[in-house]
Amino acid sequence: MNSWSHRCIALLCETNRGRWQANPADGCVLPPHAASPGRIGEVTVPAPVASRLPRHRHGPLQPVELAQASVMAALCAVTAIVSVVVPFAAGLALLGTVPTGLLAYRFRLRVLIAATVAAGVIAFLIAGMGGFMGVVHSAYIGGLTGIVKRRGRGTPTVIVSSLIAGLAFGAAMVGMLAALTRLRHLIFDVMTANVEGLASFMSRIHLQGAAADLKRYFADGLQYWPWVLLGYFTFGIVIVSLIGWWALSRLLERMRGIPDVHKLDAPAGDSTDPIGPVPVRLDQVRFRYPGAAQDALREVSLAVRVGEHVAITGANGSGKTTLMLVLAGRQPTSGTVERPGAVGLGKLRGTAVVLQHPESQVLGTRVADDVVWGLPPGTRIDVAKLLTEVGLDGLAERDTGSLSGGELQRLALAAALAREPALLIADEVTTMVDQQGRDALLGVLSGLTKRHRTALVHITHYNNEADSADRTINLSDSPDNADMVETADVPAPAVAVGDLGHKPALELIGVGHEYARGTPWAKTALRDISFVVEQGDGVLIHGGNGSGKSTLAWIMAGLTVPTAGVCLLDGRPTHEQVGAVALSFQAARLQLMRSRVDLEVASAAGFSPRDHDRVAAALRVVGLDRTLAGRSIDQLSGGQMRRVVLAGLLACSPRALILDEPLAGLDAASQRGLLRLLEDLRREQGLTVVVISHDFAGMEELCPRTLDLRNGAMQPASTSAAGGTGSMS
Repeated sequence: MNSWSHRCIALLCETNRGRWQANPADGCVLPPHAASPGRIGEVTVPAPVASRLPRHRHGPLQPVELAQASVMAALCAVTAIVSVVVPFAAGLALLGTVPTGLLAYRFRLRVLIAATVAAGVIAFLIAGMGGFMGVVHSAYIGGLTGIVKRRGRGTPTVIVSSLIAGLAFGAAMVGMLAALTRLRHLIFDVMTANVEGLASFMSRIHLQGAAADLKRYFADGLQYWPWVLLGYFTFGIVIVSLIGWWALSRLLERMRGIPDVHKLDAPAGDSTDPIGPVPVRLDQVRFRYPGAAQDALREVSLAVRVGEHVAITGANGSGKTTLMLVLAGRQPTSGTVERPGAVGLGKLRGTAVVLQHPESQVLGTRVADDVVWGLPPGTRIDVAKLLTEVGLDGLAERDTGSLSGGELQRLALAAALAREPALLIADEVTTMVDQQGRDALLGVLSGLTKRHRTALVHITHYNNEADSADRTINLSDSPDNADMVETADVPAPAVAVGDLGHKPALELIGVGHEYARGTPWAKTALRDISFVVEQGDGVLIHGGNGSGKSTLAWIMAGLTVPTAGVCLLDGRPTHEQVGAVALSFQAARLQLMRSRVDLEVASAAGFSPRDHDRVAAALRVVGLDRTLAGRSIDQLSGGQMRRVVLAGLLACSPRALILDEPLAGLDAASQRGLLRLLEDLRREQGLTVVVISHDFAGMEELCPRTLDLRNGAMQPASTSAAGGTGSMS
């Protein structure tokens, strides 16, 4: 979350010190809510304001509502400010209707009002009255459209509502001008001067009759100015409202079609029932998401005892995340879940969840703040001890924005442990972390049940992580899908054995990049990077979190222009040839913008989705059956999503393909299949492949060259062949 969002949270949540409940998106438990940081060491947290669940329509704003309002307020304020301070950018103010429309569509009116107040204050302080009015206009159009859409009404309701709003606003303006006589005379004098000037110009071009009519009609308008202004504002607001409804309602309609399959709400009565999430027993539990044709979690029976460390493994699509949701309180479709008490999601001695994307769980701007964020009154926490336990000793005063991915993940774990949970669920927490951070997290998790009175359920693909548990539960349907991902030693920087003898495809010459250059927040990401990738070459670039790998990938793809040096493709800068180098993002789901597989592939490749043969051919290249063309994107496994992304990219015939963490979150079978696919494309079609990854096992054939990136600088290469020492079983 950026600094804008933090400031909005501070503005919205100053007096609301309750606990975060469940986030309605992505199945995540939000970090604790606003709490005074107190002193470092032992911290006493002030009393919270009573909170209720997001589904309640009355009472004070809930933590989830505050979080949504703060983020949307930040977006609305930014668009309003940019539209004012950037020349010829007034049209960007229309983008501010999107976040306000989403708030009105999904939440009660009070949430929209809170966001409008926060965004309006920020916009006024930075951009003056113009920014403030931009926020007000966005709130009106977005609010009207969202509320009408949520209530299932249509255009007639918009017309009636906008007529009432126009009459009210017009009457208010007429009343203001009637009371402020001097201001009215000044405005009318300016308008008269403008009309006189226009009439004089028309007379010079021999339009004397039209000029006389203009002056006469304007004089009549001034005589009846209250009625003219009332009609003007009413008509204008109706037209603007209809335009906003026409554009924004279509976006909201698309949002309705996006399934919120990972939503977590605390069960009814959970706020008053005694907390007791363990021991928990699942008996013949199944789960099927609404509208799905098959179960996401097939029948499973298991028990988790107090203080037990259980590893959950299985292939992509076997139901690991769905099982996490059931353990965290979601009701199964069938079967029974037995607990001694309530789940206590996010509460003291209840259930805590740590997910694979720590950025979504860290809200505090300071490390110590985030640890205690949202704890109830009277809770005393030894922050320094918790930070030492997770390997963040001495970082209590650090800005969370300066932490690496591994450090953020450990901070999320510390915040979860601050609740003294009886059940801690860690869902693939090492997936997006480099090897050093992965080892540190595993060291914390492996002995956690001995240091705390907590049961640990660890969902993982990695064999060494599962081996540290007391027992392992495999959700795969067959032994063929039960392979675990092996870990590998970090490969040494190396060049390929033997010269490919091909012409250079990508050339980086003295490339450096500095974010926010020339500002007090300047940060150097890359320094003097120089290397050549030949046509048909395979290169592995590795390095720790924060080493600059993703920045380098965006520069090679032409999506970022380096602040120093140049990146060339066939002798021309890559930023002048966007699309010639294809880039596959870390999170494949974020790159899939359409609802169905065929629509996604066709849109990415630039042909019609009705061209079924081309869609089938694109899917065949990446090893997917043509029957998947009509499947919803959200029904695909992680491995299938990555292949769909590749299908669209490869159908564009790129000169080179860059894959940023392509193996993250994939089981062993999916990893092997993806690597075999890429090896075949490189060998048979001469595709140039650059892989940026923390995972090295099995990369030897695909990437005979290895480059090591540390702190934004390339390390010297040895003359031995690259490759990791491990492999995937």
